[in-house]
Amino acid sequence: MGALRTGCCNHKPRGIAISLFTTRPCAYPPRRAGLGKTAGFTLIELLVVISIIALLMSILMPALQRVRKQARAVACQSNLKQMGLTFSMYCEDHNGYFHQEDGGDPQDSWVPAMRPYYSHEPKIRACPATTKFYSDGVTGPLVGWGVYGEGVIPSVPGFAVRGDYGSFGLNAWVANDTAGMHAEKNWRTVHIQGGFQVPVFVDCQWVDGLPEPYDNPPDFDGQCQWQWYGNAMRSFCINRHNGFVNGVFMDLSVRPIGLKELWELHWHKRWSKDRPAAGTPVWPQWMRGFKEYAL
Repeated sequence: MGALRTGCCNHKPRGIAISLFTTRPCAYPPRRAGLGKTAGFTLIELLVVISIIALLMSILMPALQRVRKQARAVACQSNLKQMGLTFSMYCEDHNGYFHQEDGGDPQDSWVPAMRPYYSHEPKIRACPATTKFYSDGVTGPLVGWGVYGEGVIPSVPGFAVRGDYGSFGLNAWVANDTAGMHAEKNWRTVHIQGGFQVPVFVDCQWVDGLPEPYDNPPDFDGQCQWQWYGNAMRSFCINRHNGFVNGVFMDLSVRPIGLKELWELHWHKRWSKDRPAAGTPVWPQWMRGFKEYAL
């Protein structure tokens, strides 16, 4: 035992504990320099993480954009439903008859006629997908009418007030007009059959329009004549919702409308008779891939 004790005194242990029975590592080995510091990511590891995040974003972004567009389309249909109810309330207060659109008075328009019913929420006149207006000096599928009194339209038409805007257009054949061509074509009252085929408000670049079966489709998406009659269908034929526009019908139903289907709706009372003679439109290149609808 003395020899062992002497050897232990002459030898300074370095991480080895000596006992009578065996040798074993010390419970507390000497600390190395820097061992207490937290290890960080290497540059390669950071690059790998960034690459993975970028890959996930590239996968998720298209899906998120689709969800956003779908949400806007749903909100658009909700606004159209409100516009349909506004139209219905006006008719209830006027013995089932519509307003006038072509009576010679500047106030003959749905905009002032319906104002008492929607003035608390003018935003329902527009699709949420609309990003610009005619006052911005542009045209396109996501462009609406107005803003009156601003930009390139500093003047305010008789039917509007300063600041009016929207991106839904009225089927102007739905009006209590009786002169000229309106006599045999206009839907003047809600008391009709087949209201599910008669559009009232539809996504549009202009405030209203009188489409005809022989109207030409727009040469490019967003081409607008800014005309009430004469190729008025171009104002409604816009690729606002992935090959569709939304519309509310006479029976207050709301649904998407295929762009080529616009020519098959019953915009006025003679449509079913006039449509076959007009024939199938010559679809421009940008519309050829859209769904076909039978006459």
